[in-house]
Amino acid sequence: MRAIRVVVADDDPVFTDALVDVLAADPRFDVVGAAGTGAQLLALVAETAPDLALVDVRMPGGGPTAVRALTTGDGHRPLVVAVSAQHGTTAILAMLRAGAVGFLAKGSLGDRLPDLVARAAAGEVVLAAPGATEALRRLVALSPLAPAPVVL
Repeated sequence: MRAIRVVVADDDPVFTDALVDVLAADPRFDVVGAAGTGAQLLALVAETAPDLALVDVRMPGGGPTAVRALTTGDGHRPLVVAVSAQHGTTAILAMLRAGAVGFLAKGSLGDRLPDLVARAAAGEVVLAAPGATEALRRLVALSPLAPAPVVL
């Protein structure tokens, strides 16, 4: 089985190093690079063609703009999982609407990170953040496929 190729993008070098270390220690992953800005992330993805990108919501040039560029651009399109300390409903919605397939809250991942990333790479939507339930409710309510409200 081929390792899941991952890039990590976060403007906090300590957090980036921690993510890289945790994923690199797991044989399911091959961390192919790290970036500190959205521009660096886009260049890294073009160069390395990863399967999945972990993207900070609030790094310079990151967030929804970088996710949208990765998921709708003409180049390689990795799966994107947002990682952020900002895990309110608005941040989660913005990243999901931009094309992220997951949202992980910093500080609450612990030893679950590798399994959550592997699940996202396998096609699951992974939402591990306090505001995720409300974000999902709002996203479904905004969908043109959402059922009409019941009037009694």
